[in-house]
Amino acid sequence: MQCLLSDDRAIRAGTRLIYVRWAALLALLVLEVGALTIRFEPKTLEGGPLWLEGLFDLLPVGFDVVAVGVVVMLLVQWPRLQGAWQCLPDRLQNHPWSRYLFVHLAGLAGLVLLSGPLLEGRPRSTVSVVALTICWMGLGLLSLLAWLDCFLPHREWLPLLRRWPWILPAGMAAGLGVLGAGRLAQLLWKPLGVSTLWLVCCILKLFSEDVVYLPAEWIIGTRAFDVEIAPACSGYEGMGLMLVLMGAFLLISRRTLRFPRALWLLPLGCLLAYLANAVRIAALILLGTHVSEDIALGGFHSRAGVLLFLAVGFGLIGLSLRSPLFSAADRQGEADVDSTASEAYLCPFMALVGITLVTGAFSSGFDPLYPLGLIVTCGLLWRYRKYYDDLCWTFAPQAVAIGVTVFALWIALEPWKSGKTPPTAPVPLAGAEAVAWVIARALGSVSVTPLVEELAFRGYLTRRLMAADFKSIPQGTFSWPSFLVSSSLFGILHDRWIAGIIAGMFYALALYGRRKLSDAVLAHATTNALIAAHVLASGKWLLWT
Repeated sequence: MQCLLSDDRAIRAGTRLIYVRWAALLALLVLEVGALTIRFEPKTLEGGPLWLEGLFDLLPVGFDVVAVGVVVMLLVQWPRLQGAWQCLPDRLQNHPWSRYLFVHLAGLAGLVLLSGPLLEGRPRSTVSVVALTICWMGLGLLSLLAWLDCFLPHREWLPLLRRWPWILPAGMAAGLGVLGAGRLAQLLWKPLGVSTLWLVCCILKLFSEDVVYLPAEWIIGTRAFDVEIAPACSGYEGMGLMLVLMGAFLLISRRTLRFPRALWLLPLGCLLAYLANAVRIAALILLGTHVSEDIALGGFHSRAGVLLFLAVGFGLIGLSLRSPLFSAADRQGEADVDSTASEAYLCPFMALVGITLVTGAFSSGFDPLYPLGLIVTCGLLWRYRKYYDDLCWTFAPQAVAIGVTVFALWIALEPWKSGKTPPTAPVPLAGAEAVAWVIARALGSVSVTPLVEELAFRGYLTRRLMAADFKSIPQGTFSWPSFLVSSSLFGILHDRWIAGIIAGMFYALALYGRRKLSDAVLAHATTNALIAAHVLASGKWLLWT
C-alpha cells in the first residue's frame, strides 16, 4: 500500500513538472520573440531590396495568422481533445524534450548570428542576400519546429492536422479577418474622430460659451485651452479593448448568462466606451481651462482613460450579472455562496487600482496622495483576512529566483531614455515629507501591491476561469485557458504590457511549482523590491509609473 502511494505521489509530481515545463517553454518563446523584436528593428532594413522589406513586413502578419489559426483549431476541437489532454501528461513522462530544446537553442543562435549580416550588413549582391534569407528562414523554421517538439512531440499534434485538415485553414482565415478588422479600424479613425469631435463640442457648449471648434484641423477646446484630436483619441482603441474585455467576460460567465441575449453586451460596451471617451476629452479641456493645464496634460490625460474604461467595463459586467435581462442565475433572496470569497480576493486590488487612478488623474506627474490607497487597501486586507486560508507562508528559493529573472527581463525590456528625471520624482515635497512618501511608495510596491495583485490574478482569476465556484479548484491547478488569459490580462493592465505578460507567466510558473500562492507573491515581491532598489539607486522614477 505504501509503495502504491509513493508511486501515485511520484506520478503527480511528474505531472506538475510537465505543466511547469510547458509554462517555462511558453515564457521562453515570448521572451525570445520580444528580445529579437527589440534588437532588430524594422528600420534596419531601410535602403535594402524592396522584396526583402516586403518579406519582413509579411512575416509578423503570417505569424499572427497561423497563431490565430492554431488557437481556433484548439477551441473548436477542445470538447473532443479534452479526454486525450487529461491522459497526455502520462504519455509525456519519458519525452526527450531536452534534445529538442538544444536543437531549438542552436537554431535560434544561428538565426541571431545571421540576422546581423542580413538586416544590418553592408549592401550585398542579390545572390548573397537570397542565400542569407533562405538560410535565415530555414534556421527560424528549424528552431520553431524544435520548440514545438520540445513542447509536444510531433506524434501528438500531427494526427490532429491529418484528422481535421480543414480547421487550421479556417482558423487562419479567421486570423486574416481579425487583421483586416484591425486595418479597417485604423482607416475608420477619421470618421470616428469627426463624430468624437462633434460630440465633445456639444458637451463643451453645455458648460462654456467660448468653444473653439476647428474640425478641419482636428482642434477642439476653449479660447484658453484647446487640444488636437489624434487617431488614438478617436475612441477606436477603447472600443477594441472593450470588445476584448466583454468577450472574455462572456467566455468566463457563459454558464450564468442568457444567450444569445448576452451578445448585446458587445455593442453596448463599445457604445459606452465611445461615449466615455468623448466625456473624457471634454473633462480634460474643462480641467485645463478652469483648473490647471499641467494636471490636464499630466495625470488626467494619462490615467482618466484607463479609469473610465475600468469603470464602464466592470460597471457593465456588474449590472449584467445582477440583471435578469442578461443573467440566468437564481438570485431570489440569496447571494452566491462564494460571493464574499470573491470580494475578499478582488476588492483590495480594485481599491488600490481605483484610488491610485483617481488620485493620479488629478496630479501633474507626482501623486502625493498615493499613501491613501495603501491605507484603504490594507484595511480591506485586514477585513477579509479570514478568507486567505490558502496562503501558506514558507520561503521558496525558486520563487526568489523567478522574481530576480522577471526583474532582469523587466529592465531589459525597458526602453532606454535620456534627459532629466521625469516628474514622478517627489519634487513637490521636501525633507521628512519626501522621505515618508518614498518609504510608503517602496513598502507599497514590495508588500501590498504583490499581495493584492496575486490574490486577484493567480489566486482568483486562474481558478475562476475553470469553475464558477473558484474555491473548489485547488491552488496551482493548471489549464491553458486559465494560464494564458490570466497572464495576458495581468500584462494588459500594466503600461509595459509585453513585460507584464511575461511577468504574469513567470509568476504563474512560481504558483504551479509547489501549488502555493505564497510562492507567486514572493516572486512578485522580489521583482518589485529589486525595481524599488533600482529606482532609488538610479533615480529612474519612471519605473514606478
